[in-house]
Amino acid sequence: MVQTEIAIRPLGPFSWAAADAVGRNFGPLRHNWQEAGKVRMTFLLDGTFTPVRVDLRFENGALRGEVAGSDDVPMVERQVARIFSLDVDATDYPAVGSRDAAVGRLLEALPGLRPVCFTSPYETATWAVISQRISMRQAAAIKARLIAEHGHPLTLDGIDVRCFPGPERLLQVGAVPGLAAEKVERLHGVARAALAGLLDCDGLRALGDEAGPASVRVIPGIGPFWASGIYLRGCGIQDVFPDEPIAIAALGRLHGLGDEPSQEQVARLVETYSPFRMWVCFLLRVAAGRGLIEGVAGKEMELRRRHRPKS
Repeated sequence: MVQTEIAIRPLGPFSWAAADAVGRNFGPLRHNWQEAGKVRMTFLLDGTFTPVRVDLRFENGALRGEVAGSDDVPMVERQVARIFSLDVDATDYPAVGSRDAAVGRLLEALPGLRPVCFTSPYETATWAVISQRISMRQAAAIKARLIAEHGHPLTLDGIDVRCFPGPERLLQVGAVPGLAAEKVERLHGVARAALAGLLDCDGLRALGDEAGPASVRVIPGIGPFWASGIYLRGCGIQDVFPDEPIAIAALGRLHGLGDEPSQEQVARLVETYSPFRMWVCFLLRVAAGRGLIEGVAGKEMELRRRHRPKS
């Protein structure tokens, strides 16, 4: 098995400590955080679904990693950069805080925070299916079980870990403890969609901000919310502010507009955040979760119910 190294130097503000704190508490990625100061990340390589492992550390101004599983080092580096939003030159990101003082205070409170994304649109879609109508803790446990029982084994420096099962392997999975039979069938639908190319990151990016999310709505179990999530957080999109209830509530509270600001108010505010609108959305979500925006923390389920379109 080929082993080599990657090194990604951030352009603009970046805090590995901030990314580490998010990853350790982000259910879809939490299994990669196995020891302090070092991340053993596994993912399926874009396009080929080759299982890859990268042992990450931040050292001498760069995110560095030892790679196992693939000799396509540029592709591995590109995907790691996307996961941690290091594929973007963020030199001008602090200027967003100059245009909106309230957001500027959050940038000061959470310095160097960038979006931490899913490893791929495929894994985003599987998480969308697994996590529906259950807690993030339950979903994380089910994902960890899938990896342990059906994942691809990878070894680096004598240490074995497993990668989330690729589409072909996922199609062979029958019953999953804790997961309803309907969800297993929907996971099979995600696997078939991935094999058909519907969850290709470059393909979704090329479709753009409207057609990209719309294209994955054909997958059973993927509604508007997760179609947006697959596109934005699976592909690492930089400049879209989604119709996301927690971020919108946080935006409204931050500007004294309550937790249900009007569409016009939201549009007026987020226009000033370009070209980092998705980054500000992520900043708002993290800030709300940490109690930095009064009146939002702990209200996710309530806000989602209120936000659900009426039939």
